[in-house]
Amino acid sequence: MRHKAPAQRADTRWTDADTQHLRNGLDTLSVPLDERAFGLVVRWATLLKQWNRTFNLLGNSNSAELIDEHLLDSLVVLPALQKLLPNTREPLFDIGTGAGFPGILLAIAQPERPIYLVEPVGKKVAFLRQSVLTLGLTNATVLAGKIEELDALLSHSSPGPLSGMNRGRNAAGSKGSSGDTGVDIADSANVTDDTGDDTCDMAGARSTASPARQSGSTCDASLPRHFICRAFTALGHFAELCQPYMSERSLALAMKAARLPEEQEGLPATITMAAVETLPTRDGRIQRYLAVLKLRHDANRITQAGADDATAGDRYASSPGASNTPSNQHPLISSAEPDRRRFS
Repeated sequence: MRHKAPAQRADTRWTDADTQHLRNGLDTLSVPLDERAFGLVVRWATLLKQWNRTFNLLGNSNSAELIDEHLLDSLVVLPALQKLLPNTREPLFDIGTGAGFPGILLAIAQPERPIYLVEPVGKKVAFLRQSVLTLGLTNATVLAGKIEELDALLSHSSPGPLSGMNRGRNAAGSKGSSGDTGVDIADSANVTDDTGDDTCDMAGARSTASPARQSGSTCDASLPRHFICRAFTALGHFAELCQPYMSERSLALAMKAARLPEEQEGLPATITMAAVETLPTRDGRIQRYLAVLKLRHDANRITQAGADDATAGDRYASSPGASNTPSNQHPLISSAEPDRRRFS
């Protein structure tokens, strides 16, 4: 009788060679990271490998894949982020952050910036909360849900550094262990309190293109809210999800591969591509971009016109001789065959 081979399990070890591999990659890509931040990234990578063995957060990734395809691919956005968002008091929402890419890494690299990690999957939420606790990221808030629920998620977020973690039962060693993590995944996945050092009301940042819901706020409502995603969804869908929460000063940043030109065609009429930043890669054959989206200045007028014409169908598509080519097509984007391994 033939015995079935045991399933291969992800390696949990992090070695000195892995640390050097990460450091070399950061140097090659010219990503600025001080020693404090570098040490936290290594610590988080070790924690991630431990959790991945039990909860399959990233699949069967070895250290080299984790470094090249996730850590470095997320951290390369830092120079562009520093240029586009120089005021680190302005909050950044990582939509569909998954295991924390790039949100956890950005919270490490920019400890002054409020980072909100939006994720609906229970086991990933549990890992995010454990990451925030283990690394002491008092600027990071985990929001367990979807962006469509953002107002409700923020209204239930808990003020005070790590307050949600302390009241929940997902603190290290609180109810026995699961795998190598020292936490009970069932309880930590169901904790409803969110972590962070402030409660941020989105109503003050809402676009005039959609009604604002009023609620209390303990943060500066005059600051614009910004959004970022990596390997989350198509560009047009991301823009549609962020738009209700954007002000005229808000940016929505999407990390994308070479299919960006075709995705740009799906942008809603109220959103424009303000810029495209080329992201460095270790492999020159792979193209990576950061699409920078903003509300159009006439977004409110366009939204109202669309509502008026809703019963008549798409007025642009139905107009004789209308072009489907977007007017804001960026001339620097290559139309080469896209690499689909990352940033899809």
